[in-house]
Amino acid sequence: MDTIKGFWQHTNGKVYAIESDTFGKIIGGAGPLEPHDLQNLNDYDYKPDIVEWLTDAAAQHKLHRMNVGLYR
Repeated sequence: MDTIKGFWQHTNGKVYAIESDTFGKIIGGAGPLEPHDLQNLNDYDYKPDIVEWLTDAAAQHKLHRMNVGLYR
């Protein structure tokens, strides 16, 4: 199964590495992470434990996709 990985930032400043399927459904996440200490997206262990919280935060517009090129 193909997945898409990316960094998303919460309104509290913390960052989450999020893995989603090709339809945009979140299937795993890692974090919270410090924005100044991000690793390669493939280095994180994406867990389903926080999927419900991430999905709710995204629906409430509290998570926003990051353009990592601006932060490295």
